Amino acid sequence: MKEQSTEKRLLSIIAILTLIVIGLGAALLVLQKHPSQVADTEPPTFSGLSDITVYTGEGISYRSGVSARDNTDGKVSFTVDSTAVDLSTPGTYIVVYSAADSANNIAKHEIYVTVMARPANLDEIHALIDPVITENNLESADIKTVCEFLYYHIKGRLSYTSESDKTDVIAEARRGLVEGNGDCFTYYAVAKVFFDRLGISSMTVQRKEGVLPSTHYWLLVNTGSEEAPAWYHWDCCPHYKEFPLYSCLITDEELLAYHEKVPNYYTFDMEQYPRTPD
Repeated sequence: MKEQSTEKRLLSIIAILTLIVIGLGAALLVLQKHPSQVADTEPPTFSGLSDITVYTGEGISYRSGVSARDNTDGKVSFTVDSTAVDLSTPGTYIVVYSAADSANNIAKHEIYVTVMARPANLDEIHALIDPVITENNLESADIKTVCEFLYYHIKGRLSYTSESDKTDVIAEARRGLVEGNGDCFTYYAVAKVFFDRLGISSMTVQRKEGVLPSTHYWLLVNTGSEEAPAWYHWDCCPHYKEFPLYSCLITDEELLAYHEKVPNYYTFDMEQYPRTPD
């Protein structure tokens, strides 16, 4: 009888251990199938944010090139509080971007918007470029057509020199249009005033300092909409004759492939700008 009692106790212990193992396995399976049950404490992160400078009376596309992404939820929506900005009064203002994930982790990021007094010579520049816009019906053309026209028009209007005044985009654009020459900054400045006049969103991109003896400027142009942006690189400055490149609306991959010919020519801080479409 004693042996039978011992055997029953052993069987009971084994049964209990079996149930424990089964329970642990089931719990592990639940965790694997529902990883969201693990506490999410990481807030979303923003990309494409940078300080903005405009002239009085100009508009701002606060969402162009900006996105928010969460480690769990992926792409998430965000809000923009620009109520402090007065585009009619020169000054520096704070804009707040906010995003929250499904776990209510909140991310906030501030940028500065600098509103500068409209330069007097901006009207002079408009007098120089408005006839080009009107004669070629650029206001009614689609963005890609405008980009291609300006790519060849500015190349044909300017001749390359190694000097420019890089302290003032407006002043250098005017000088380039009047004198018909300049370096990469001049080509960029002239293009910038055309795009701004036509209401086409563009971003200034500059080569990282120190990778080559000189710097370089070009643009990212949004060929899409503010809600569904499609940014492409656009650079009408002449390239080396032995290393030509058609750089009108090209992708990151196409841009960086040029490094195989001219190392570091288009090296820039990619984290500060939106990615181009694949």
